[in-house]
Order: sequence, then structure tokens, then C-alpha cells
Amino acid sequence: MRQLLLLLPLVAAAADPTAKLKLAFSEDFEGAALDTTKWVLEGNAQAATLKGGKLVLAVIDRPDGWQGTAISTRDKFSQAYGYFEASIRFNAFRGHHGAFLVRNKTGTEPPAASLLFECFGEDRVVPWARIADSKGLRELKPVKTDLVLRPNQVSKNFNTYGFGWTEKAYTWYFNGKAVHKLDKPEVAEPMHVYLGNWVGDSERKNLVPGNLPDNVEVDWVKVWK
Repeated sequence: MRQLLLLLPLVAAAADPTAKLKLAFSEDFEGAALDTTKWVLEGNAQAATLKGGKLVLAVIDRPDGWQGTAISTRDKFSQAYGYFEASIRFNAFRGHHGAFLVRNKTGTEPPAASLLFECFGEDRVVPWARIADSKGLRELKPVKTDLVLRPNQVSKNFNTYGFGWTEKAYTWYFNGKAVHKLDKPEVAEPMHVYLGNWVGDSERKNLVPGNLPDNVEVDWVKVWK
């Protein structure tokens, strides 16, 4: 009996967020070009390529400065509730940021929500949300989460990042483990997937060309309902 009690917390912690759900969307990025039946280009086409079965999102030098890019399933695929997950190797350096998010089409006009994982280099990955509901437009960036990273973990290796969405909560997952949660979401509008590698205006001064290429790579994306 004592051994059983010791095992119970471990079993609970390892609960599969896809349990009892069915696969609704899948992308392995095989082939020579982006599948336009699934994806919309949200930035510079030259910076978004497929290589070795992976999506490569780069930062490139343009006449008007350094630029990144993004793709999304906007107008192609969206759903309310479920579990959204991607296998990603994020950027290593400052000066730009990688992003995986699910969001509504409106973005900031209520009712709307964006759930994000953003990597600002140097192993800084932030799970947070931008919510527009009856309480107004809010950026909910947690002071502390359960996300614990080893040095170089997110830039040298692929990890899974997931968003669980139920009528009771938004939950952020890292390698299958819940690391952040927001209770009682109001927004029920369907969300689409967004993957990016951007150079923000405030980041540009920290971009060191000698650190490039510093790509964001995505191995696969899956969504369960």
C-alpha cells in the first residue's frame, strides 16, 4: 500500500494532455515547399523554407533592415478547445524572438485570446497570454512558472510546446508537463496556429549579425480535439 501511494503523484504528473482526444490537424513539413492548403505566409517568403523535413524560420538582411517571418493556419484551420502542440528548436541569441502561439483572428478586439510561448534567446522562454474580454485588454505575463530549463536546452534540442484549452482553463505544457495555467477563460472563439521568428523594434539593437544564422526550426505541429 505504501508503494502505491508513492506512485500516485507521479502518475498524475505524467497525465497525457491528448488523452481521450482525436487528432484534428497534423503537419510534418515534408516536401520541398510549404503546403498552402494548410498554411498562410505571414512575413518574408525568403525567410521561411523547408529543409530536411523541418520548417526553417530565419532572420535575413533586407534593404530596410533585418527581418524575420512567420506562418499561420489563419483562414485554413482553427478550432475551439483541444490541445495544440509543436516540436520546436528555438533561437539561441538575443536580437530577435521565436514564437509559437494560438490566437483568434481579431487578436485584440473582444472576445479574443492569444496563448504564447516566446523565446528571446539565452534560454529565455516565456509562457504568457494576451486576453481581450469583459475585463479589457490585458497582457498576462507570469512572474513565476514551473518551466525549468537546462542551459542550451531550447536552442540545441527540439522540445514540445503545447497549449491545452478547456472550458475551465488554459494550460501551457513543456515536453508534456504542465508549466503554467490560467483558470476560467471567457473567450470561446476558435483559435489558429502561428509560428514565427521576428525582429522586434526594441530588439534590433541587440541583433549581432555574426550570431546568424540563428534559426527557429519546427519539426511538426499537431492539434487534437
